Amino acid sequence: MIIDMKKGIILAFVASVIILAFSPVLTFAVEHRDLSDGDIGAISQNCASIKIHLQRVQKDDAKNRVNLGSQYETIATNLMLNLNLRLVKNGIANAALTEQQATFTSERTRFKDDFIGYSQEFENLLNINCKEEPIKFYRQLELVREKRADIKASMNRLNDILVVHRQTILKLKESL
Repeated sequence: MIIDMKKGIILAFVASVIILAFSPVLTFAVEHRDLSDGDIGAISQNCASIKIHLQRVQKDDAKNRVNLGSQYETIATNLMLNLNLRLVKNGIANAALTEQQATFTSERTRFKDDFIGYSQEFENLLNINCKEEPIKFYRQLELVREKRADIKASMNRLNDILVVHRQTILKLKESL
């Protein structure tokens, strides 16, 4: 029974690492600067193509959010929660794993909230007429970039938790 549990732990963790390793990666770029007259003119002149590109980015981001959210949910429930329940059931409770599960769940909620905020600001960006209000458009774009950076930071924190979680699982496996 303990050997089956070891195999289950390892398989669940390997599956989660593979899912994260091959998940679509959102690209993030944050650049702050003042706009020159040429920049303002370029935004105004290329407004239609900018909007088309941003709509594609928005669509891709929505797909990536669904995929990442699903993967994070799978890891939280199928790996972390099930592992902790099984350990408790077998009298091998591990405080570090329980804490990591709670931290991951909390950070996953933060990721969802950050993405909602990002999506709302992105929608606000798309509602600005960049041809008539290029400066307002660019300022909103900067805000969207900041929100996107928040998502990236959250993803990094989630991945860091998973790295520590893996190390804890390996130590537990050695002790069994």
